[in-house]
Amino acid sequence: MKTRQVTTRPKVLGDVFFLILRRMRFPLLLVVFVYAICTLGLAIIPGTTSEGEPAAPLTFFEAFYVVSYTSTTIGFGEVPHPYNAMQRMWMTFTIYVSVAAWSYSLFAVIGLLRDRGFQSAVQVARFSQTVHNIREPFYIVCGLGDTGRTLCHGLDHLGLRFVAIERNQDRVQKMRFDGFNVDPPIATGDASQTWLLQLAGLMNPNCKGVVALTDDDTVNQGIAVTVRLLKPRVPVLARIRNEGTETHIGVFGGDVVVNPFARFADYLAAAVTAPKRYKLRKLLTGLPGEPSAETIAPPRGHWIVAGYGRFGRAVTDSLRATGMDISVVDTLHYDEGGVDVCATGTRSEDLKAAGIGRAVGLVTANSSDTKNLAVAVTARALNHDLYIVNRQNNLSNAPLFEAFNQELLMVSSRLVAEEFLARITTPLLNRFLRLIPQHNEAECEVIHAKLAALDPGRNPEVWDLTVAEKTTPALAEFVDAGGRYTVAHLMADPDDRSQRLAIMVLLVRRGNKNIQLPGEDFAIDSGDRLLIAGTAESKHLSLQTLRNQNMLNYVVTGNQSNGGTVWRWLTRHHPPKVVPLPEVRGGCAMTEVSTDTSTQLPIQ
Repeated sequence: MKTRQVTTRPKVLGDVFFLILRRMRFPLLLVVFVYAICTLGLAIIPGTTSEGEPAAPLTFFEAFYVVSYTSTTIGFGEVPHPYNAMQRMWMTFTIYVSVAAWSYSLFAVIGLLRDRGFQSAVQVARFSQTVHNIREPFYIVCGLGDTGRTLCHGLDHLGLRFVAIERNQDRVQKMRFDGFNVDPPIATGDASQTWLLQLAGLMNPNCKGVVALTDDDTVNQGIAVTVRLLKPRVPVLARIRNEGTETHIGVFGGDVVVNPFARFADYLAAAVTAPKRYKLRKLLTGLPGEPSAETIAPPRGHWIVAGYGRFGRAVTDSLRATGMDISVVDTLHYDEGGVDVCATGTRSEDLKAAGIGRAVGLVTANSSDTKNLAVAVTARALNHDLYIVNRQNNLSNAPLFEAFNQELLMVSSRLVAEEFLARITTPLLNRFLRLIPQHNEAECEVIHAKLAALDPGRNPEVWDLTVAEKTTPALAEFVDAGGRYTVAHLMADPDDRSQRLAIMVLLVRRGNKNIQLPGEDFAIDSGDRLLIAGTAESKHLSLQTLRNQNMLNYVVTGNQSNGGTVWRWLTRHHPPKVVPLPEVRGGCAMTEVSTDTSTQLPIQ
């Protein structure tokens, strides 16, 4: 079945040109008509010589030349000889009529430039041209709220291009003032409109994904449906906030759909039942280079949830599923059932009625940051040992929550942005996260300690690497020729091979097998996909080594060379002696191979 081709670039420039012609048609015709009449009159009026003798009229070219400099009030005099009274009278008429005509046209141009419709058309044309000129992979981000802006900054930090769509003009202006390495194209409009998604480059072969982060779940659904129909192979990452939003295969089939409230509730429950596993996941999915948050395991016991909206319900259900005793405080949803205390929670009496004295934890789940902080401050005053989970709705209120210093902070925008960034930049990370539940708490603690040591106090960078001629030409050529390249070689510093780079191989995907945390003697083969964590500097040095034959040769053999053509020929036909790397203790030695079933080996 043949697929109908859809244009990759709407013809918006033609729309701008048509709008100019439509608005300027009469002014332009008026100027042409006035110039024609004035030129014709001057060309048929007989002239007079300086001696007073009759002379032939001006030619049409001479008449047009005189009208041209006269109508612009430049004035070069009477040529080719002084005019008679009839000619001067006609020139006087020409001055007033032509100046009035082009002045009217000038004001028409000014009015056109100030017209909102024309400005919008020009912006759309400029946006279309900018998107068309992108020659590298990019993503379409729909919605520039807190989540969208956080995601855009994350993409920019990682050197990835993006195109943004937002219907709120204030948000667009805020984005324009943000500092980006490359100014992103931003369109104002409804992202669910098919023509706007096409304009943003949906049909462009460089479009690698669409992220739906608008405030309306219906719009996010519309975006997903549009992408599914027009370009099914482009992945969609969508955020939903209402449990009733339809997410079956017909709408979001095969895509990533994240409900931040349900996702955080699951994480909180996981932090209660498996705190080390949660801590490891948090470190891997944090924004690269950002300070790593200190996570404290939530205690078991009696908890209070202040607010029973979408987030409050999700948290209550998840905590109760772990066997927790929960008291819910709320006024808006009291009549719906499930609420124990009909109160706001901002007063001491409200929290005492919910059992604040015996409580071990509190979750503020309201949609108001001020209300959440008020509840948290009141609760802390009544119970100093309380484990408090605060919900932050607006990023602008971050200083207030930092000053309060709660044990755990739920920021839905960061949660969604971090997960989407991880899925966009490192597809293997999601596979590794799904394998984490196979490890017990002790193993997760060991893995976390090794990762935290790579860049102390900060989240490590996590990246995918495919051993192929296009991405790692030096390594691909080496292993294809029969060379043995191990994880230890990958970790060696290309400046001093006795030192180790701050990197750690988390997963190797070989065919349909997953090799977790391979040891240093594990041999890397062509076609392998690696999931690696480390610092940005170590990532740069490692990639340089895999693409440069001289650096790769030094890491493997310990021999340095100038790397000319003759050297490469000699190396290929007479391989140098491989000097083993010095043994470095403390490396990860747990290897797991998994297809449908996996064999768990201990971590040393």
